[in-house]
Amino acid sequence: MVNNLFDLHDLYQNIKNKKIIFCYCGPISQETIEGIGHTLRLDLKIEKTRMGISQAIFSIFIEQMQNILNYSVDTVVKDAQVEKELRVGVLVIGQEDDEFYVYCGNKIFNEDVQNIQDRIDEVSGLEKDRLKALYKERRKMEFKEGSKGAGLGLIEMARKSGKPIQYSFKHLNKEFSFFTIKVTVPGR
Repeated sequence: MVNNLFDLHDLYQNIKNKKIIFCYCGPISQETIEGIGHTLRLDLKIEKTRMGISQAIFSIFIEQMQNILNYSVDTVVKDAQVEKELRVGVLVIGQEDDEFYVYCGNKIFNEDVQNIQDRIDEVSGLEKDRLKALYKERRKMEFKEGSKGAGLGLIEMARKSGKPIQYSFKHLNKEFSFFTIKVTVPGR
């Protein structure tokens, strides 16, 4: 018996105690998103989660995974069998009281912190009808060169949640911060 093994049972118990439905940490590709998405749908079905809630959770999951795929600065070296670099991040889906939550985190450049914060603050707390109008308005916008979108993912997450998006930035060093975002979905 080896005594210096990581205590996986403690981690397992902690995950169960915190009502975490799904947790992933590692490289993300489109194939990863599809595979995890399939598993997530099965998990929500087994948990007998109502269809509307399941769809909201799934939609937020997709947006958050796309965030990692598009913006994480942590990468895995390009492999000849993979079209482009794999981006690294963490995603956790769980339940607190009568709400579900989707957490996502990844490393970003410090120079992007203010822009991300401004975009989240812009949509956080807006009423559903204003979010809908903003979504339509942004869909018609032309993207700036080098832009990866018009913030549609954030708007969509705010629409599905109905609550302000929570976020934080942990300063790592002079170049990077770790960005964490949490979106909740009412369970009723």
